[in-house]
Amino acid sequence: MIGFTWSERCVSPASRQLPGDLWCVRDAFSALMHWEPGSQELSQFIEAPDGQADLERLIDHLGLFAYDPECPEHADPLRQAIDRPGIACHKLHRVRIEHCMFQPHVRHFLPLPPVYRHVAPQPELFQIIVDVRQDPHTECSKCR
Repeated sequence: MIGFTWSERCVSPASRQLPGDLWCVRDAFSALMHWEPGSQELSQFIEAPDGQADLERLIDHLGLFAYDPECPEHADPLRQAIDRPGIACHKLHRVRIEHCMFQPHVRHFLPLPPVYRHVAPQPELFQIIVDVRQDPHTECSKCR
C-alpha cells in the first residue's frame, strides 16, 4: 500500500439497504496480501473506495491481476492461476454495490454470505483477482 492514494472516501446510501458488511474490500485484500491487524498497509486501507477505478488502480499497484470470467481471452490465464488464493467480486445490481470476498482457493469458491443469496437478481460474479506476482503474464489487450 505504500505510495498508493485513494480517491476521496465515498459513502453510498445504497450500502445501507442490506445488513452486514457489504464491501468487505479491506477484509478480502488483507487476507490475500497477508496484512496483519494493526499493520501500516491495513491502517491505510479504506472500506469503500470511490468506484471501480480505485479498485483497478489498487490491483495494478499491488501487482495483482483481475480476470473477467466472461472474457474468452482470460480463460486460459485464469485456468493457470486457478489453484491460487484470490478475491471474488460480485455485483449486486438491485442495490448497485459490489461485494468482494477472499477465496482461499479460486478453484473451490466459498459461497456468498446468506444475506446475499436471496437478492434478486442473483449477484453476478464479474471479476476474479489473483496474486500472480510469481508468474510472468500477458495482459489481455481487448479487456484492459
